[in-house]
Amino acid sequence: MANKAMRPASPAKPLRPTTPAKPVIRPVPQPVTRPTSKPAVRPTGKPVIVNPGTPAPKSGQYKPTKGGPEVTVPKGHRIPPTPNGGPSKLVDPTKNKSGR
Repeated sequence: MANKAMRPASPAKPLRPTTPAKPVIRPVPQPVTRPTSKPAVRPTGKPVIVNPGTPAPKSGQYKPTKGGPEVTVPKGHRIPPTPNGGPSKLVDPTKNKSGR
């Protein structure tokens, strides 16, 4: 059997019944939903309460806790005396980078 011609013929392989190929189903890409942006809010942190005569830690408007008009004080300047006594609270910080 050195020669291919001398080999006995192999029986023909039966053909498999042909079935139609299944279609490839790919998932439909969904649109990316991003969270809606929230309006910019300044971090609140602890309230800034300062006694009269002490330097202001931040620039902004200070309102006396026992009543009275708001006063605008730059950072480092002394808080003025309040009409009814007591400390002042920072109610509206200056919106610039100098009075962080």
